[in-house]
Amino acid sequence: MLNIVPTVGASRSRTKHADGTASYGVSISFDVTTDFLSILTTAKLFSRGYAFDIGLDDGEDAQEITDCLVQSLSLSGAAGGLITASMTATGITAPATSLLVKNDYIRAQKPLGYWYSGNTDVRDWSLTMNQAVTPVYINKDVVTPRYLKYGLLDFSLQVTTYEAVVATSVINIATSAFTLTGNTASQGFAFVGVTELGNYTHLFETSADITVGSGDIIIT
Repeated sequence: MLNIVPTVGASRSRTKHADGTASYGVSISFDVTTDFLSILTTAKLFSRGYAFDIGLDDGEDAQEITDCLVQSLSLSGAAGGLITASMTATGITAPATSLLVKNDYIRAQKPLGYWYSGNTDVRDWSLTMNQAVTPVYINKDVVTPRYLKYGLLDFSLQVTTYEAVVATSVINIATSAFTLTGNTASQGFAFVGVTELGNYTHLFETSADITVGSGDIIIT
């Protein structure tokens, strides 16, 4: 056994630790419904710096984090499946429990199948939004951020088709249309054998404009 005894009067500062810092994150994946599409608007999820509340109810209890900011949001569809979404977000306040979750955008309706994405000769696609979010702390006896600093947005659209992709990239989901205006990052053709159809891949990126519906500008 090794016993270490500090000398009398020695500093013990190294045995004390800072409280650290805290922020709260949410990561969820779910099937897209018509109700969820209704919040992809100019004033909501596709808007830079939009703060919102996230509530999750497991049937027995519910938790809610307020004033969250999106870090990433992805929508995707593939043949034979449903249109799915995944989202990560960051908030400042600790989750509150035993709440009534309002505005059920996910569970209340049937999910949308891939065939409702409405694009011809498309094998699969994904639309992704990223927003830089950084917690900002102050020199005070608190562990939570003073505020969340948000940066610029960027969007990318990855499409695999059975026909050559034109420069304009549009995704239709049910009754909503998403149009990206930007630049082609990569494209190519894959020959997958004599018994399969060849396919074209196209990656489209933008940090400029995305429009929804009949010309509504979401980001400028």
